[in-house]
Amino acid sequence: MIAVADAVNTAIIAKGLMIGGGFIGPGIGMGIVGGSYIQATGRNPESKLLGQSLVFIALIELYALLAFASVFIVK
Repeated sequence: MIAVADAVNTAIIAKGLMIGGGFIGPGIGMGIVGGSYIQATGRNPESKLLGQSLVFIALIELYALLAFASVFIVK
């Protein structure tokens, strides 16, 4: 009976670590892209970089969604 309870708690902790570790990279990537966009807009206010930066943020967000979806695959 105790072994079953330990396995469940271990799985919950493992899923939490998967989500936390999987969101660190995309969070850093979004910060870098956002900071670079603000810096580029500050240097040249007439630039049209918003569309390109949103595409890059969407690509970064894809990795966060994959990390979130992988939690449901692991049992």
